[in-house]
Amino acid sequence: MSTGSKSVPGRGGVGGLIGGSLFHASKEYSKGALPRFDFSGQYRYVITRHWRFQVSPGFTWAAYSKKEPPPFPDPRFPNDLTKENYLALIVPVSAQLQMVWGKSQWLYHLGAGPGIYRVWVENHRKVLYDPVTLRLHRGPYWGTTAELGVERFLKTLPNTSIEVSMAHHYVLATRDEQFPTGWNSPIGVIALRAGTNYYFDLNRPKKTTDLPLPGLK
Repeated sequence: MSTGSKSVPGRGGVGGLIGGSLFHASKEYSKGALPRFDFSGQYRYVITRHWRFQVSPGFTWAAYSKKEPPPFPDPRFPNDLTKENYLALIVPVSAQLQMVWGKSQWLYHLGAGPGIYRVWVENHRKVLYDPVTLRLHRGPYWGTTAELGVERFLKTLPNTSIEVSMAHHYVLATRDEQFPTGWNSPIGVIALRAGTNYYFDLNRPKKTTDLPLPGLK
């Protein structure tokens, strides 16, 4: 790979992906959960030919089946017997160290790292609260993320790549003292996405102008 193109040490990259996600293995958050859209942005810095760093903000959510009962009645809407109007929403911001490999126009990566996750639960577009503590079901939580993906650089646009990736988030969303009634468990989210990246030089050489010799105009 030439220095002026593609993903080489010292370069940065920005990208955006869209796909779908599914909540799983998370008690109230995953029971009756339906797949929904998943959005992710990413900034990358290429450290070496085989390692790079990535920061990735995003957004995803889950809607729920009409047949699944909620863990407790919503005090605002006590007649709701199912999760039909419930939403669980997550805004992740994660950091990963990624191992990369490949040849020609193809580049593969595997990465993992920590993240901070903003999580909240809504019913009829209003944030749910716990009937015992009266605390709103929202807040930041720590978690982890892992990602496996492949990207192909375009021949006509060598700084641009098309990417497909699979990511997994595990959010430590348990606070027994705040939410003893329910919606209180770790959250697992798996997402499949596709999008584009653009790589660029972070340290472009400065243009120099030739100064005239003394006495010459």
